[in-house]
Amino acid sequence: MTSWVIEKVLALGSVIELSILGKATIMLLLGLTAARLAKRTRASVRHLLLTATFAALIILPLMILAVPEVAIVVSLPQSVKPIETSSAIPPSSALQPSTSNRSASQTAVSEHWSGPSWITIIRLGWIAGAAILLLPLGIDLWRLSRIRRSGLPWLEMREIIQSMAAECGVRRSIEILLHEDVPAPFTCGVRRPAIMLPFDARGWSNADLRRALIHEIEHVRRGDWAIQLTARVICVFYWFHPLIWIAWRQLSLEAERACDDAVVQSAGRADYAEQLVMLARQLSKTQSHPALGMANRSDLSIRVSALLDGNQRRGRVGLLAAASALSGAGLLVLAIAPVRAVTQPRKSTAVTTQESSSQTRDAQKRRSSPLDRALLEAAESGETSNINGLLNAGANVNCVLNGDGTPLIAAARKGQFAAVQLLLDRGADPNLPVTGDGNPLIMAAREGYADVVSLLLDRGADIDQIVPEDENALIQASGAGRLPVVKLLVARGANVNARAWAEGSPNGEWRTPLSMARKGRRQAVVAFLLAAGARE
Repeated sequence: MTSWVIEKVLALGSVIELSILGKATIMLLLGLTAARLAKRTRASVRHLLLTATFAALIILPLMILAVPEVAIVVSLPQSVKPIETSSAIPPSSALQPSTSNRSASQTAVSEHWSGPSWITIIRLGWIAGAAILLLPLGIDLWRLSRIRRSGLPWLEMREIIQSMAAECGVRRSIEILLHEDVPAPFTCGVRRPAIMLPFDARGWSNADLRRALIHEIEHVRRGDWAIQLTARVICVFYWFHPLIWIAWRQLSLEAERACDDAVVQSAGRADYAEQLVMLARQLSKTQSHPALGMANRSDLSIRVSALLDGNQRRGRVGLLAAASALSGAGLLVLAIAPVRAVTQPRKSTAVTTQESSSQTRDAQKRRSSPLDRALLEAAESGETSNINGLLNAGANVNCVLNGDGTPLIAAARKGQFAAVQLLLDRGADPNLPVTGDGNPLIMAAREGYADVVSLLLDRGADIDQIVPEDENALIQASGAGRLPVVKLLVARGANVNARAWAEGSPNGEWRTPLSMARKGRRQAVVAFLLAAGARE
């Protein structure tokens, strides 16, 4: 059972979207764990760790696509038939070709080819979800832009805000605007930052106003608007992952707490906590929810508790620490992104070869007779009446004739649908391999007989079976440019990243569906395999 689970996990690993998702999960777990372990340190440190996590999520897909792959060999127990790479498409039972005539089967197959694979459906769902979530983000940005444009400059505070900004280490010019739709202070803008205040801020005490402005100036100094906006876009990309939203909320909270720490270094903690509660009450009376809001009601209790905790460490993060954290995140991505676990190639091929050779030897122990030769020739010609007569006379339905294969292989190779069906009904083994002649599925796929391929799969043919010197069905069909058969096999669950070792070349080589399609210049097949998740 454990080996089966390992095999399936390795199988999923070669689908690039699932690879990105799995490695993103590792990044998120590491980032959230690091922030959790640092709960007694400064909020600015925890925010830096989470920022580095989101930065890693940005470069992760780029690194997976750009950095050469590094394979880690995983050995499976010999009782388990290993696989080299994943099955990009799971088996489907949707194809049920008619057994009454060949044209009906071809019609059913053609209809199935037009349907998208499950990985295509996942991709479309991923993109659709991201597009849907981009809409409210765009609306929020538009609303903030409108509020900023219609805000009233507080001219009396212009010199004061610039003086306070200089004290906090901010050299850029900061606008201070009043707006009737703003319930609480917030900051927006990257190149031209602005602090938005409610109209009633003009009646605040000097102490309350100063605390609010220091908080917002600290947001500007830290670049929180750009960080929050970037993190929100990343959340849209990973929209279905629950950990991304946990990290987003934690990032937002730590940004607020870091700015709170800047305030309490020059103001009383109790007074500031009381001000936060007051602002939260104002937020409760409005539907507006500005980005980077100073008093987020859902996290108010955490912020107030942290403010009143005399043992809580406070302060900024130095430039060296920030550079170290971001560099560490980059190195971690560089270490994880190209790694892919695969089963041991030689062992896998050896196991497959041993199984195939064993089956071939067992079949060849049954000596062929003139009846067997006649049966193979009848199968190749599609003479169903002769096939029945020869089988009734004692011909071996699974006989092996060197250089020709089996009767079922011969019938499949010539596309004799009725003969294939009859032989299967009379006990022919759909998975009996013959070195040099493949197996029935490989031969039908290579020659492009989609109806025969579908029938064999319905009757138990192993879609990924590798036969020495003949690879497997999808590799052969791809190399021969049989696009309809390739689509059918992928739709039925063929592994688009399967590999088979070929001894024919001078030093031997690994062959895959994609490599053979490229070698044969089958551009349509190459394009389809890439869309189905095949990798270089």
